[in-house]
Amino acid sequence: MTVKHVRIADQVVEALQDWFRASELLPGMRLPPERELAARFGVSRTSVRDALGRLELLGYLDIRQGDGTYVRRPDGETVSQPFRHLVNSLPDNAADLLEFRCMLEPEVAAMAALRLTPVGRKALLDSLERQQTLLDHSTRLSREDVLFHKTLAQISGNTVVLRVLETLQSLMRDVHTVVLPVASAQATLEEHQRIIQAVLAQDRDGARQAMTAHLKGVTEAYLHATLSRCP
Repeated sequence: MTVKHVRIADQVVEALQDWFRASELLPGMRLPPERELAARFGVSRTSVRDALGRLELLGYLDIRQGDGTYVRRPDGETVSQPFRHLVNSLPDNAADLLEFRCMLEPEVAAMAALRLTPVGRKALLDSLERQQTLLDHSTRLSREDVLFHKTLAQISGNTVVLRVLETLQSLMRDVHTVVLPVASAQATLEEHQRIIQAVLAQDRDGARQAMTAHLKGVTEAYLHATLSRCP
């Protein structure tokens, strides 16, 4: 397998990610040396080194000097750490995160409607069923809420969006603790159900609108809770 000599490092990144997705390289496994990778992809060691550095920044690799390069799976918790203090120290940043979520997730829902597969359809129906059984268990329902939004991102088929959403969800953990006591679990379930119905119908505009309405409610609940705490 070789890659084109156009934007070589980018092509190597894509080739390695394809390798990861094919499950030939799993978390914890050690990558072949740079010279072997260069020969495999038909590029220079410099291009390989550049690609490995980019993948390390994205959280896919752990480069250990004198030991080797190991595959890892990036997670939102790891990626969000540099931003957590900023969010916690400035409450207005939480509102900015909610605003960013309102920009991002309606389009994620629309893309999920466009790219829905039988596997994605089953995942959404399973998620809805779990949410319905957890209405009286707020903590577990909150975890299922996070998984629901992650499922939509997975169905959208965009790896970058999925990683951004995971990072966003990690940063939003403290916001969830504020919203959860004042939000209506039944109302949230109904909003999720409308999103799911639109995605299952592959109605992009409907999915976008349903997600926008849902996140508007989350934002209002957060603002109500934080203003109520003001002296």
